Amino acid sequence: MDSPFTPYLVTCICAALVAVCSFKLLRRPKVSRVCLNKDRVLLRACNKLDHIPAVGQSSLLASYWFTKGLEVDLPRFVQEGYDKYKSGVFRVPNLTHWIVCLHRNDLDHVARVPENHLSFNQATESSFKTEYTLGMKMDDLHHLSLIRSHLTRNLSVLYADVRDEITAACDEFLNPKHDVKAISVLHVSLRIVCRANNRVFVGLPLCRDPDWLNLNINLPRAIMNEARILRFSPNFMVPLVSKFITNLSGRTSRRVSLLGPVVKDRLQHMEAEDVDWCDKRNKPNDVLQWWLDISEEKTCLPLLTRRMIIINFVAINVCSHISILSQVLLNLAENPQYIQELRDEVEAVVSKHGWTKEAIPEKRKVDSFLKETQRFEGISVLDLTRKAMRDVTLADGTFIPQGTILAFPMYAMHHDDAVYENPSIFEPFRFADMRNKEFEGSRHQMVTIAPDMLSFGLGVHACPARFFAATVLKTMLARIVMSYDVKLEDAKSRPSSLHVGFSIVPNPAAKVMFRNRVN
Repeated sequence: MDSPFTPYLVTCICAALVAVCSFKLLRRPKVSRVCLNKDRVLLRACNKLDHIPAVGQSSLLASYWFTKGLEVDLPRFVQEGYDKYKSGVFRVPNLTHWIVCLHRNDLDHVARVPENHLSFNQATESSFKTEYTLGMKMDDLHHLSLIRSHLTRNLSVLYADVRDEITAACDEFLNPKHDVKAISVLHVSLRIVCRANNRVFVGLPLCRDPDWLNLNINLPRAIMNEARILRFSPNFMVPLVSKFITNLSGRTSRRVSLLGPVVKDRLQHMEAEDVDWCDKRNKPNDVLQWWLDISEEKTCLPLLTRRMIIINFVAINVCSHISILSQVLLNLAENPQYIQELRDEVEAVVSKHGWTKEAIPEKRKVDSFLKETQRFEGISVLDLTRKAMRDVTLADGTFIPQGTILAFPMYAMHHDDAVYENPSIFEPFRFADMRNKEFEGSRHQMVTIAPDMLSFGLGVHACPARFFAATVLKTMLARIVMSYDVKLEDAKSRPSSLHVGFSIVPNPAAKVMFRNRVN
């Protein structure tokens, strides 16, 4: 990349990409006479997706400028399709392919269908190009099983460390030196969440290392930018383009220099069978150590480092801890009338259970505030993405050809008045009231997987770290309402969220005023 010819080479590659993609877009699938004499399903297969109604133009090339508008105002266009085609599916374009938006009635089918029919892994690979941006294919991410098993099982043991890190991070980033402090919500959420996550991922002292934190904070943007270029590239050119576009070796080597000494020290203790160190009170209890205990890759530091990169990327970008916390702080500042109710609940629960993991399920209003923020603000316009690995026919008879990308219009579904009363109004205790009315303790919890709330996914691919995420977020919100007064900076309403691709992100310019709690 340091060659003086690199800019010219990249320019040539980009020109080639434009030419090839234009050629692909201009080509129309041909319908043979044989197809015309066959049954309706075969005709549909030949015509690809023409039988599915489109929002906007019916041709990808003709809808280029429409698609550019779609990137800016995606919720409005998807909502248009959702309202117009309530009884069936529709499709929306992006720059390289159509995305078929499925109906709510298809949720159960998609959740149950095997991976070799509708693939979550292949859809994720298509979106993030993980082989080139993260150094591994989705099928090689075995270490994520640790999140599903060890992390959830160890939450009670880990909770003291999580709370300690949240407290330390809040003291560092939120405490106003003067009377009032204006804080960039997204900036501070990134740092607090990343610290709390890495206390469990790699432990002290690395979780507080500024270089380690900055590398992981900047990771999602770098991955998304690289993946966006690779998605626009024809498949046969992706390996070549990735050599000039991605910085996999650079992001790996920088983290190896930070993670290496930690791994080396732990391996020395393990090889020496240090009795004192192996005692439960001294041996690290984090994701890194769990992997060292069971993996044969412990001596391959670059591979181990890439696994830690992926865990951080998933926690920050996929599980959306940071986006949720940012939106929660903005909603709290915009609606300060609810702060006292939250404080009263936290004080009552803490007086009975203390700041323990056992207290978390008792904080129903805190849980509801978080879940309603997930529903109302949203984390993605389209989600539960799948790739058809073979021809599929939906329950209503709709034919889905192999290779099609499918998704659910999650934001529109969460604002459907057939599901939620007053869906366009932020009601922070909506789910707490539901739980109280129905006299049950789990159905409307934040972590519950249900067809009417899809923020953590559905089926076997539901977010495996959702219990950890909910625990961290509840502890953060409880800590903040007990320690600070908050309000918006010079505004009566919060800045609107931004849309980056399908993602919904808090406005980076949004600030909240913090001061130490007066009453």
